Amino acid sequence: MRDTRDVEARIVQLFADRLRIEVPAADVDLFAAGIVDSLMFVKLLACLEEHFSIRVSFEELEIDDFRTLRQIARFVAAKQAPPPKARRVSSTSSSHPGGA
Repeated sequence: MRDTRDVEARIVQLFADRLRIEVPAADVDLFAAGIVDSLMFVKLLACLEEHFSIRVSFEELEIDDFRTLRQIARFVAAKQAPPPKARRVSSTSSSHPGGA
């Protein structure tokens, strides 16, 4: 997984450059503070998808993943993480001692 702090710093810069928003702290509730509304949220999603080369489907949208910069960074870092490798199960036939 990418370093969440690095992702968080990049998101702060994204807010400043693309959305023209200064976020006071990484743990401020962006919705409760009135920093992000529904229209800004749509812009934010578009910026995150473009900047981090991720896709966010409607099914995986959970508002709590986007309440704070820290939560957004965790979400983005998880989206960028390589998928877990499938465990390879070896199919060995069990043999019983002594016989057939």
